[in-house]
Amino acid sequence: MKTKLLLVLILLAQIFYAQEITGSWKGELDLGQVSLPLILNISKENNEYVSTAQSPKQGNEIMPVDKTEFINNELVFEMKALGALYKGQFKKDHFEGTFTQNSKSFPMNLYKDDGKEQPKPKDIVITKDLEKTAINTEKIDDFINYITKNKQGIGSVTIFKEGKKIYENNFGQDQIPNAKFDSNTAYQIGSISKLATAVMLMQLEEKGKISLKDKLSKYYSDIPNADKITLEQLMNHTSGLGDYAGSWLFKKPVGDKAILDTIKKNGVEFQPGEKERYSNSGYYLLSRILEKVSKKPYHVLLKENITSKADMKNTFSVLDNKKNIFKSYENTTGKWVEIEDFDFRNCIGLGDITSTTYDMNLFINALFDYKFIKKETLDRMLPKDEKPFGLGVMRVPFYNKISYGHGGDTAGTHSLVSYSPSEKYSISMIVNGEGLSHRKLFIGIISLIYDHEYEYPKFNELKKLPENELKKYEGDYHSKEPKLDFKIFVKDENLFAQLADQPSFPLEFVEGDKFKYDNAGVEIIFSPEKKQLSLIQNGNTLVFNKK
Repeated sequence: MKTKLLLVLILLAQIFYAQEITGSWKGELDLGQVSLPLILNISKENNEYVSTAQSPKQGNEIMPVDKTEFINNELVFEMKALGALYKGQFKKDHFEGTFTQNSKSFPMNLYKDDGKEQPKPKDIVITKDLEKTAINTEKIDDFINYITKNKQGIGSVTIFKEGKKIYENNFGQDQIPNAKFDSNTAYQIGSISKLATAVMLMQLEEKGKISLKDKLSKYYSDIPNADKITLEQLMNHTSGLGDYAGSWLFKKPVGDKAILDTIKKNGVEFQPGEKERYSNSGYYLLSRILEKVSKKPYHVLLKENITSKADMKNTFSVLDNKKNIFKSYENTTGKWVEIEDFDFRNCIGLGDITSTTYDMNLFINALFDYKFIKKETLDRMLPKDEKPFGLGVMRVPFYNKISYGHGGDTAGTHSLVSYSPSEKYSISMIVNGEGLSHRKLFIGIISLIYDHEYEYPKFNELKKLPENELKKYEGDYHSKEPKLDFKIFVKDENLFAQLADQPSFPLEFVEGDKFKYDNAGVEIIFSPEKKQLSLIQNGNTLVFNKK
């Protein structure tokens, strides 16, 4: 998994930085058409920050915060029980950042709570009607070409209008050496798998084989609160169950027993129906119930009930053992490298499906054309009262424009499929090589679809030195106060730094003997003739001598 803020630099940041942030901070968690207030109360104990959180719309419960750090002008707080992490940079009078929960990211700014209501941005109304006007695909091409030229993204985009493909772009694949990519190459689509699972459960309900009012105890009596949780609450993320997904599912299949034991151990976070909180555990149980009732394995059900009905020739479960799948990549040094991802046999029915952007459009159009379920059944699945989640369906807003579908994230691949019933257009996007944030890329494309004002992101050109020039900086460095060992080495034609027993991080060449690592606001200036390096952070300098 990607680590954007290295723990390796925490000690240095604590030495260099001491701005006070104690007090109450208030923000709005932006879910599109829906926003949730969050209050963070920060205090200091034994020279360390501690905090608690509240979300007034979800009750008066005080939520524990497991970690609170303010390093290099960045606030980080983690709420393990919720699978949530916030990172925000301090900007004059507030923090601008991102709140991530269960691999889904949302923008959130925090303002010091002085009792005054913070001004809200002016409401924006999108007036373009895609049912009556065409999409300017040349603008989308220009934007994607710009992203690709700057090595900021790899993936695919496909747009349908009235059930027919009007645009497709597969971009960046040629930047991966020896990559095999063609029209049949699939991506992992993550949690979009949940939408397929939900549709198949609704098919069973239409046949009278299950009821959404059924209690979980009918199928899994030993799950906490099983006698209170309904199938409907599992589907709309109001069950109160925790989330079993995590990096422990990466390397190999762990088996159903280990997953069930983890779900039981995680217990419940709230009583059924009290709140809405995304849960992979709920959909793991739903997919197993689907198999139990149907008496068939998931991949067979997927083929019989979904892919064959929508002619989705390149959509499969991991149980089908499809080989032509594009892996996940990241680029931190100017070179795309494959990153570790889930063993998707641990995510059956909630994150295991592979597909193409073309097939995902076929799927969402077939759903809204009632090829899988009846109209009244689909209407029940859609989110109500501006809630983000329905029965396996997510609201996908862009200002006043509302589409429906689902998003999906693995450790390195990010996907979205949505359909607008009013404008009869659908879009599917997948990013499996993320330079520019996938969310920003998605917003850029949607903005251009609606002719909404949009400024291209700016990227600095990556400068590089030949490997033989980088070699002169290699070595082991040491500082006396504080006592720290610093290793500088060359790998894959890039310079890296590493404190003892900590992860390494890449150094970007600036000029002369100067390098930087922007994620932590660090500059390193080498003095080869003195056999020294100077580490600069927030205007403070720490000198290391070469051993």
